[in-house]
Amino acid sequence: MADRPRSARGLVRARFRLTGTDGIPGVSVRPGPGAGTAGTAATRALREAGLAHLGGHLELRTYGRAPRDTEAAHAAHRAVHHALAARRP
Repeated sequence: MADRPRSARGLVRARFRLTGTDGIPGVSVRPGPGAGTAGTAATRALREAGLAHLGGHLELRTYGRAPRDTEAAHAAHRAVHHALAARRP
């Protein structure tokens, strides 16, 4: 297997799982590069959707170079929106 060139972009994947209303609101983040920024973005996405009373668990996975804060935040935001869309009947 050949090494990836240093200039290759990293890849950030995020998965978000909502917790119910019986849980404590907030977002827990599995440790990883950009976790603080991603957690803030996930919380903001819930608040923007009018669901700040919910919480969830965010898992970030990175491949390649360490992600920039903006990349981690964007992945978290997308993951929350995907989880909310899947939740709708």
